[in-house]
Amino acid sequence: MESIPSFLILTIVTPCLAIAMVVTEFFLSNPTRYKANWKTLRRNYLPLVTLTGLISGTILGLLNWQLLSSSGSSIQVRLLSWGSIGLFTGLAESLSWSFRSVEGSGKSARNRIIQSVILGSVAGLVAATLYESLRQYLGIYQEPFGFIGLGLLLGCVLSFTSRPSYQVALRAGQGFEKIDFESDLVPQLSHKKFSSSVFNFVPLVDNRDNLVRIEEGLSIKLPAIVSKNHPIIVGSRSDADIFIPDVAPTCASLWREQSGVKLRCEFTKAVRIQQQQMRVGDIVMLRHNQILSFYHETNPAEFYRFIFYDRLLDPQA
Repeated sequence: MESIPSFLILTIVTPCLAIAMVVTEFFLSNPTRYKANWKTLRRNYLPLVTLTGLISGTILGLLNWQLLSSSGSSIQVRLLSWGSIGLFTGLAESLSWSFRSVEGSGKSARNRIIQSVILGSVAGLVAATLYESLRQYLGIYQEPFGFIGLGLLLGCVLSFTSRPSYQVALRAGQGFEKIDFESDLVPQLSHKKFSSSVFNFVPLVDNRDNLVRIEEGLSIKLPAIVSKNHPIIVGSRSDADIFIPDVAPTCASLWREQSGVKLRCEFTKAVRIQQQQMRVGDIVMLRHNQILSFYHETNPAEFYRFIFYDRLLDPQA
């Protein structure tokens, strides 16, 4: 009798954990476009992840049933079952990421899949071991607490595989939709100082003339190496790397350090990070999903916004 509920539990829990991991990463990667996230998830990922999870859960349930019917001990069965749940959850999360990320091919994708599978399996084995050690103290709540612990460990260990990477980007947002592209003064990005192989744009655009018009939704992948002595300049001066009309000539500067990307305000009341107004000379370390607002020099009610990404996993990319 014990094998029947175990079969049903594994069939249900496996797809639920896989779906939770994929949905969580979607919204952490791109938290400002809820409708686009749900649309992409419903059309492309949720059906596939659900089907894969159901198949994996059914296989695990049947295997669990068979082992319980044989001479296998409950500890052995749980170690195998929960380790396999972690393996399939890690596989579903990493494959989903590889299909939509601009990093999702080559060595980066292979490493992420391998890491997710190994860490997911380890999390399942650790959760099963802890469960067997503590189940006598949990009473009738042993199953709920067991799967809560499994989900918690999976979330913790798989977060290491999605840690921030070198894929740093600025995504153009509010303010850029008002641009008249018939005008000569439109937001542009020049990469004359940088190698075009590391200063890329998502979606890809033609940058053969070293100038790219910045439109709403365009993500600018920043170079891998930008020193404090030769930073990226944001402003309205003619030689600015990120040229934005109407803002201060030198609005802000950005450079990369080992710990991340730093921004320095170069003009009074020109830059706001989230809700914090920056003063001239202020330096801040940018964090994932922060909103950067650059204000017009003569009209403080008008502004241009970017969203900073320290991992370029945007589902719209």
